Amino acid sequence: MIKEYLKKWIMIFIIAVLDLLIAAKTSLPFFYFFFWLLIWVVAISFFWVFIEYFLAVFKVRRIVDSRVREGDLLTLEAQITNGGPLPIFNFILEDGLSCAPLNDKKRLLVIDYLPSGVSRTIRYSCRCPQRGKYRIGPLVLYFFDPLGIFFLKRKYNIFSDIYVFPRIFKIRNFPVISKGSFPWFGIESGRVTGEDDEFYGIREYRESDPVKRIHWISTARKNRLMVKQFQHQAFYKATIIFNLESGKNYGQGTERVAEYIIRIAASVSKYLLDNNVALEIFANTGELVHIPANKGPEYLEDILRFLTLAEAKSKVSLVETFEEFYRHVPNDTTLVVIMLDKDWEVISKIMSLEKRNVSLVPLILISSTFLYSFEKLELLKDIKIKLTKSFNFTPLLISRGDSLEEVFLKS
Repeated sequence: MIKEYLKKWIMIFIIAVLDLLIAAKTSLPFFYFFFWLLIWVVAISFFWVFIEYFLAVFKVRRIVDSRVREGDLLTLEAQITNGGPLPIFNFILEDGLSCAPLNDKKRLLVIDYLPSGVSRTIRYSCRCPQRGKYRIGPLVLYFFDPLGIFFLKRKYNIFSDIYVFPRIFKIRNFPVISKGSFPWFGIESGRVTGEDDEFYGIREYRESDPVKRIHWISTARKNRLMVKQFQHQAFYKATIIFNLESGKNYGQGTERVAEYIIRIAASVSKYLLDNNVALEIFANTGELVHIPANKGPEYLEDILRFLTLAEAKSKVSLVETFEEFYRHVPNDTTLVVIMLDKDWEVISKIMSLEKRNVSLVPLILISSTFLYSFEKLELLKDIKIKLTKSFNFTPLLISRGDSLEEVFLKS
């Protein structure tokens, strides 16, 4: 827009110079005629935009979804109403799209004509390539004169907060989750906590709930009273643990280690919750995070919001993170650990949980593929053989550039 604006001023300057040259070859009255004609045209054009700006009464609002998936299109609507006495010509509505790619963060919406008392809805969209929380706005109106050489702008501090959730891929195959609580079948049986019922998850406090069922950790985190929920029904249990270590966040942009870990954690969480598995999460993102066991779509929403804002700020290793959470890992669960191949030592420590009837599902990212480009088939084969011999299980190995759907299809 600025380039177009400069072009018009350059054109006026060229016309003035040509007028002066023509006058030099003809007569001074000829120069005065065209000079004053140009002055009057410019003056009228200026007063036009001046009057439009000060008499215009606009109501502007934005409608936008509060969340979108990483890489998807965010659809927006801007509604503008001309409440002033005059029709408005030739103006532009600008919206700031902070979630868009670098070259698309300002969206210009041209409106040629808006009569008095009329509303118009403009639909537009942008692609959101990176997860995170973003603030859309402000909205800015640019009023132009008929010649397009002057403009005045009016800023509306209208902002919309949106969450760009991590992209979730479909998991068609996953290691069997066989741990949990099955009191009447006697399979992998294990009591959890609380009275004669089985622990189910957490929910908001109700007046009839006993005080002893208040879950204080969740109450502090959500800033409202939460209670432990119990049921007689059997269920499977799983725990996800990962560490977003800043020193090992290899790669660039969305191809970084942390982005893969977050994408995998989000997709595995959805898969397990869709299959009625009670899920718990332990993580280190610069601070220790514990999301207590629960089920259901609202719980998945909490997990996705956490993963949306998570950053690779941990200064400790996965082993140290596991040691912090070791005593909190519940009995009779499946522990899904998302890790780098540089963190082999954590597997030995996790194996000590076997005595508490905890099984292990390791999802291992090959760190060298995030640093270099080379043939990786032999490397993956060697790692599989090493882990199969040392720990008697076949890991799920993930490399940069892999189709994650296909990786889990082979698991």
